[in-house]
Amino acid sequence: MREFRDRVAVVTGAASGMGRAFAERFAREGMRVVLADIEPSALDAAVAELRGQNHDVLGVQTDVMRLESVHALARQALEAYGQVHLVCNNAGVEGYLDGALWEATTSDWEWTFGVNFWGVVNGVRTFLPIMLAQDADGYMVNTASAVGVVRGSNMYGVTKHAVRALSEALYGQLQQRQARVGISVLCPGVVNTRLFAGERNRPPELRNAQPLPESVRAGDATRQSWFERAARSTAPAQVADVLLEAIREERFYVYTDHEWDARIRSFCDDVVNGTNPIVGGPA
Repeated sequence: MREFRDRVAVVTGAASGMGRAFAERFAREGMRVVLADIEPSALDAAVAELRGQNHDVLGVQTDVMRLESVHALARQALEAYGQVHLVCNNAGVEGYLDGALWEATTSDWEWTFGVNFWGVVNGVRTFLPIMLAQDADGYMVNTASAVGVVRGSNMYGVTKHAVRALSEALYGQLQQRQARVGISVLCPGVVNTRLFAGERNRPPELRNAQPLPESVRAGDATRQSWFERAARSTAPAQVADVLLEAIREERFYVYTDHEWDARIRSFCDDVVNGTNPIVGGPA
């Protein structure tokens, strides 16, 4: 996809972080942008700011966990602009980080996978048929993570491995059909966002009735560690610039830095050689 002006983009998780940066970057290219987010106040503020810069944007409150909500997003985008050419399935949360995976509750699994994986699936099921039916150049970006191409170590990483695998399958099927819709999987390293404050938007029905005991509660320390790393890391606007060029070049795997190269190679070597992974270190 090389032409952006006067095309229509839809970005989920667009009220803050990378999604907000994507929306602004696409708008600067002359695109009309639909911003989708579950957080209404932040969404309204993002839309107002972009409109104040004379960009043509629309905000739609969306819960990507719910297919009917993503369908409603698509309807409003089409009603406003007639077509959709670029979709970024970007919404994400840190999810369950406390204790071992076998100690997670059903609610932990449903929330983490509901946003990070099913949110992408719902975007794919909703928007890919629309873009394919338009018989015009289109593009989809699924946000995974660098942790999706290294050894898995927590539930967040499991969801990102799933998003990468889903995207790889979609890429192959689109290529086989010689479709005019391309796809990329975005695998950012640590980015200065509020990802690890995702608990603020956890649905009440998926909150645990009883907090985990302190003996297994590791999430607070993990979140604090990632917040500190994020403050010194890549700015969302830099990721937006990288992504725009990747879409122009139709690159499938999109990375934001080379910090993870050694871990990616080590993971791939373990898979090829059948060796046991070394446990420990950041993941």
